[in-house]
Amino acid sequence: MTLPQTGSDAETKAKVQVTPTFVSFLCYRIDPATRPRERSRAVADEFRNLLENPGAGLEVRPYLTAAFRSDCDFFLWLIAKDPALFPGFVSRLWTTDLGRRLVNAHSFLAVTKPSPYLPGHLQHFERGPATDSYCFIYPFTKTHEWYQLPLEKRRDIMKVHNEIGHQFPGVKIDFMLAFETSDMTEFSNLVQRLRETEARPYTAADTPLIPGLKKTAAELVESLAL
Repeated sequence: MTLPQTGSDAETKAKVQVTPTFVSFLCYRIDPATRPRERSRAVADEFRNLLENPGAGLEVRPYLTAAFRSDCDFFLWLIAKDPALFPGFVSRLWTTDLGRRLVNAHSFLAVTKPSPYLPGHLQHFERGPATDSYCFIYPFTKTHEWYQLPLEKRRDIMKVHNEIGHQFPGVKIDFMLAFETSDMTEFSNLVQRLRETEARPYTAADTPLIPGLKKTAAELVESLAL
Protein backbone atom coordinates (compact mmCIF):
# COMPACT_ATOMS: atom_id res chain seq x y z
CA MET A 1 0.00 0.00 0.00
CA THR A 2 1.66 3.20 -1.12
CA LEU A 3 0.45 5.80 1.35
CA PRO A 4 0.36 9.51 0.48
CA GLN A 5 3.49 11.36 1.48
CA THR A 6 3.54 14.68 3.26
CA GLY A 7 4.25 17.21 0.51
CA SER A 8 6.63 20.14 0.82
CA ASP A 9 4.84 22.28 -1.77
CA ALA A 10 2.65 24.80 0.07
CA GLU A 11 0.47 25.42 -2.97
CA THR A 12 -0.36 21.72 -3.32
CA LYS A 13 -1.22 21.48 0.38
CA ALA A 14 -3.49 24.50 0.15
CA LYS A 15 -5.25 23.07 -2.89
CA VAL A 16 -5.89 19.77 -1.12
CA GLN A 17 -7.42 21.52 1.87
CA VAL A 18 -9.38 24.25 0.07
CA THR A 19 -10.80 22.31 -2.86
CA PRO A 20 -12.12 18.94 -1.69
CA THR A 21 -12.95 16.24 -4.20
CA PHE A 22 -16.19 14.27 -4.08
CA VAL A 23 -16.40 10.62 -5.08
CA SER A 24 -19.36 8.34 -5.66
CA PHE A 25 -19.28 4.59 -6.20
CA LEU A 26 -22.39 3.33 -7.98
CA CYS A 27 -22.77 -0.47 -8.17
CA TYR A 28 -25.27 -1.88 -10.65
CA ARG A 29 -26.59 -5.16 -11.88
CA ILE A 30 -28.60 -5.75 -15.03
CA ASP A 31 -32.06 -7.10 -14.25
CA PRO A 32 -32.04 -10.57 -15.87
CA ALA A 33 -35.76 -10.31 -16.55
CA THR A 34 -35.22 -7.30 -18.80
CA ARG A 35 -32.01 -8.35 -20.55
CA PRO A 36 -32.60 -8.52 -24.33
CA ARG A 37 -32.31 -11.89 -26.00
CA GLU A 38 -30.00 -10.42 -28.62
CA ARG A 39 -27.19 -7.90 -28.41
CA SER A 40 -27.94 -4.39 -29.63
CA ARG A 41 -25.34 -2.09 -31.11
CA ALA A 42 -27.58 0.90 -30.41
CA VAL A 43 -27.84 0.03 -26.70
CA ALA A 44 -24.09 -0.56 -26.46
CA ASP A 45 -23.17 2.67 -28.25
CA GLU A 46 -25.59 4.74 -26.16
CA PHE A 47 -24.13 3.45 -22.87
CA ARG A 48 -20.53 3.74 -24.02
CA ASN A 49 -21.07 7.30 -25.22
CA LEU A 50 -22.44 8.27 -21.79
CA LEU A 51 -19.42 6.81 -20.00
CA GLU A 52 -16.98 8.47 -22.38
CA ASN A 53 -18.79 11.81 -22.32
CA PRO A 54 -20.21 12.23 -18.79
CA GLY A 55 -20.11 16.02 -18.92
CA ALA A 56 -17.74 18.81 -17.95
CA GLY A 57 -16.17 18.49 -14.53
CA LEU A 58 -17.03 14.82 -14.08
CA GLU A 59 -14.78 11.78 -14.47
CA VAL A 60 -16.19 8.25 -14.67
CA ARG A 61 -14.04 5.15 -14.15
CA PRO A 62 -15.76 1.84 -15.05
CA TYR A 63 -15.04 -1.48 -13.31
CA LEU A 64 -16.40 -4.96 -14.03
CA THR A 65 -17.55 -6.95 -10.98
CA ALA A 66 -19.18 -9.91 -12.72
CA ALA A 67 -17.74 -13.18 -11.33
CA PHE A 68 -16.53 -11.30 -8.23
CA ARG A 69 -19.94 -10.41 -6.77
CA SER A 70 -23.41 -11.91 -7.15
CA ASP A 71 -25.26 -8.68 -6.39
CA CYS A 72 -23.72 -6.40 -9.04
CA ASP A 73 -22.25 -6.66 -12.53
CA PHE A 74 -20.21 -3.47 -12.59
CA PHE A 75 -19.54 -0.26 -10.71
CA LEU A 76 -18.82 3.28 -11.80
CA TRP A 77 -16.38 5.42 -9.84
CA LEU A 78 -17.50 9.03 -10.23
CA ILE A 79 -15.09 11.87 -9.38
CA ALA A 80 -15.92 15.58 -9.33
CA LYS A 81 -15.36 18.81 -7.45
CA ASP A 82 -19.12 19.48 -7.50
CA PRO A 83 -21.31 16.69 -6.03
CA ALA A 84 -24.34 18.11 -7.85
CA LEU A 85 -22.91 16.55 -11.02
CA PHE A 86 -23.59 13.03 -9.71
CA PRO A 87 -27.43 13.13 -9.75
CA GLY A 88 -27.31 14.73 -13.19
CA PHE A 89 -25.21 11.86 -14.50
CA VAL A 90 -27.54 9.27 -12.97
CA SER A 91 -30.54 11.01 -14.52
CA ARG A 92 -28.86 10.74 -17.92
CA LEU A 93 -28.11 7.09 -17.22
CA TRP A 94 -31.79 6.43 -16.47
CA THR A 95 -32.78 7.83 -19.86
CA THR A 96 -30.68 5.25 -21.70
CA ASP A 97 -32.07 1.91 -22.77
CA LEU A 98 -29.63 0.08 -20.47
CA GLY A 99 -30.32 2.46 -17.59
CA ARG A 100 -33.95 1.39 -17.47
CA ARG A 101 -32.77 -2.20 -16.98
CA LEU A 102 -30.35 -1.52 -14.11
CA VAL A 103 -30.78 -2.22 -10.40
CA ASN A 104 -28.69 -0.14 -8.01
CA ALA A 105 -27.09 -2.65 -5.61
CA HIS A 106 -24.89 -0.24 -3.62
CA SER A 107 -24.08 3.47 -3.53
CA PHE A 108 -21.32 5.20 -1.59
CA LEU A 109 -20.57 8.92 -1.37
CA ALA A 110 -17.52 10.54 0.18
CA VAL A 111 -15.55 13.79 0.20
CA THR A 112 -11.82 14.18 0.71
CA LYS A 113 -10.63 16.11 3.75
CA PRO A 114 -7.24 16.91 5.21
CA SER A 115 -6.12 13.83 7.12
CA PRO A 116 -5.52 14.25 10.87
CA TYR A 117 -2.89 11.51 10.53
CA LEU A 118 -1.06 12.61 7.34
CA PRO A 119 -1.67 16.35 6.85
CA GLY A 120 -1.26 17.71 3.35
CA HIS A 121 -1.50 14.40 1.51
CA LEU A 122 -2.99 14.09 -1.97
CA GLN A 123 -5.24 11.13 -2.81
CA HIS A 124 -3.91 8.72 -5.45
CA PHE A 125 -6.97 9.10 -7.65
CA GLU A 126 -6.39 12.86 -7.74
CA ARG A 127 -2.88 12.42 -9.12
CA GLY A 128 -3.88 11.05 -12.50
CA PRO A 129 -5.70 8.29 -14.40
CA ALA A 130 -6.08 4.84 -12.85
CA THR A 131 -3.23 2.53 -13.82
CA ASP A 132 -3.86 -0.56 -11.67
CA SER A 133 -5.91 -3.53 -12.79
CA TYR A 134 -8.21 -3.76 -9.77
CA CYS A 135 -10.10 -1.51 -7.42
CA PHE A 136 -11.56 -2.77 -4.14
CA ILE A 137 -14.38 -0.75 -2.60
CA TYR A 138 -13.90 -1.36 1.11
CA PRO A 139 -15.99 1.05 3.22
CA PHE A 140 -15.21 1.29 6.93
CA THR A 141 -17.34 2.45 9.83
CA LYS A 142 -15.45 3.25 13.01
CA THR A 143 -16.94 2.79 16.48
CA HIS A 144 -17.91 5.73 18.67
CA GLU A 145 -15.08 4.73 20.99
CA TRP A 146 -12.55 5.40 18.23
CA TYR A 147 -13.48 9.05 17.95
CA GLN A 148 -13.40 9.45 21.72
CA LEU A 149 -9.73 8.50 21.80
CA PRO A 150 -7.29 11.42 22.02
CA LEU A 151 -5.99 12.47 18.61
CA GLU A 152 -2.43 11.59 19.57
CA LYS A 153 -3.52 8.07 20.51
CA ARG A 154 -5.28 7.64 17.16
CA ARG A 155 -2.20 8.94 15.37
CA ASP A 156 -0.03 6.39 17.17
CA ILE A 157 -2.38 3.56 16.20
CA MET A 158 -2.58 4.69 12.57
CA LYS A 159 1.20 5.00 12.45
CA VAL A 160 1.33 1.21 12.69
CA HIS A 161 -1.14 1.03 9.76
CA ASN A 162 1.13 3.27 7.72
CA GLU A 163 4.23 1.21 8.53
CA ILE A 164 2.46 -2.00 7.47
CA GLY A 165 1.14 -0.31 4.36
CA HIS A 166 4.63 0.61 3.19
CA GLN A 167 5.45 -3.11 3.20
CA PHE A 168 2.92 -3.54 0.36
CA PRO A 169 3.96 -0.89 -2.19
CA GLY A 170 1.80 -2.42 -4.93
CA VAL A 171 -1.41 -1.48 -3.11
CA LYS A 172 -2.59 2.13 -3.10
CA ILE A 173 -5.22 3.41 -0.71
CA ASP A 174 -7.74 6.10 -1.61
CA PHE A 175 -10.34 7.85 0.45
CA MET A 176 -13.63 6.06 1.23
CA LEU A 177 -11.88 3.47 1.38
CA ALA A 178 -10.90 2.19 -2.02
CA PHE A 179 -7.76 0.20 -2.74
CA GLU A 180 -6.10 0.09 -6.16
CA THR A 181 -3.71 -2.70 -7.07
CA SER A 182 -2.66 -5.00 -9.87
CA ASP A 183 -2.00 -7.88 -7.48
CA MET A 184 -4.98 -9.42 -5.66
CA THR A 185 -2.72 -11.56 -3.52
CA GLU A 186 -0.80 -8.55 -2.22
CA PHE A 187 -4.08 -6.85 -1.32
CA SER A 188 -5.27 -9.97 0.52
CA ASN A 189 -2.00 -10.16 2.48
CA LEU A 190 -2.26 -6.47 3.37
CA VAL A 191 -5.82 -6.82 4.69
CA GLN A 192 -4.81 -9.84 6.78
CA ARG A 193 -1.97 -7.86 8.38
CA LEU A 194 -4.14 -4.81 9.04
CA ARG A 195 -6.79 -6.93 10.76
CA GLU A 196 -4.17 -7.93 13.33
CA THR A 197 -3.41 -4.35 14.39
CA GLU A 198 -4.56 -2.43 17.46
CA ALA A 199 -7.04 -0.43 15.36
CA ARG A 200 -9.12 -3.48 14.43
CA PRO A 201 -11.41 -3.54 17.53
CA TYR A 202 -12.47 0.01 16.67
CA THR A 203 -13.95 -1.09 13.32
CA ALA A 204 -17.73 -1.44 13.56
CA ALA A 205 -18.27 -2.56 9.96
CA ASP A 206 -16.13 -3.13 6.86
CA THR A 207 -18.54 -4.62 4.36
CA PRO A 208 -19.37 -4.97 1.56
CA LEU A 209 -15.99 -5.62 -0.01
CA ILE A 210 -16.50 -5.12 -3.75
CA PRO A 211 -13.67 -6.01 -6.17
CA GLY A 212 -13.70 -4.53 -9.65
CA LEU A 213 -11.59 -5.12 -12.75
CA LYS A 214 -10.65 -1.87 -14.50
CA LYS A 215 -12.19 -1.49 -17.95
CA THR A 216 -12.49 1.18 -20.59
CA ALA A 217 -16.03 2.13 -21.55
CA ALA A 218 -15.78 0.03 -24.70
CA GLU A 219 -14.38 -2.97 -22.81
CA LEU A 220 -17.13 -2.78 -20.19
CA VAL A 221 -19.80 -2.72 -22.89
CA GLU A 222 -18.24 -5.80 -24.48
CA SER A 223 -17.89 -7.61 -21.16
CA LEU A 224 -21.55 -7.00 -20.32
CA ALA A 225 -22.51 -8.47 -23.72
CA LEU A 226 -24.67 -5.48 -24.59
